[in-house]
Amino acid sequence: MPKDLERTISSHYPFSGRLIKVRVDEVVLPSGRRTTRELVEHRGAVAIVAVEDGKVLLERQYRHTAGRAMLEIPAGTLDAGEDPLRCAHRELREETGYTADKMEEVIHFYNAVGYSTEVIRIFLATGLKRAKARPEEDESIETHMIPFEKALKMVGTNEIEDAKTIIGLFAVRNRIKGY
Repeated sequence: MPKDLERTISSHYPFSGRLIKVRVDEVVLPSGRRTTRELVEHRGAVAIVAVEDGKVLLERQYRHTAGRAMLEIPAGTLDAGEDPLRCAHRELREETGYTADKMEEVIHFYNAVGYSTEVIRIFLATGLKRAKARPEEDESIETHMIPFEKALKMVGTNEIEDAKTIIGLFAVRNRIKGY
């Protein structure tokens, strides 16, 4: 066994919900010692940096975990077996009422690799067109077109605090500027 691998010897699920499952694994470390690993299983998600004429489309919506409204890029969880590109198009339209002529993946990352399997794929959407929004019943979303450079500055002043939004904005800026 390579010296950086852990071997799982048992797993159980103390919780299984609509979006996540909590799994507890008993593992054997490379040293031979046994320990447990607690992790959250998640299907994965997409997030969309939608840009048009030097502006970025952001959403303001209440987030129970933060106890207040947050400014974010549109995003959503993959349905079981769903293609991420299809999910990105679906979420953009449902949440914002926009469609995109072009959508391309820019970057993907583990949201919290220490305890979660969730991978978020960031897409750049261009060629925006208005359509009818279809938010889910539990979503109340306001959309705002904000100058891209202003949104980047809002990260520095903590007006934008959401990790996927911060990563997405800077990844797209780097793509656009050719870094």
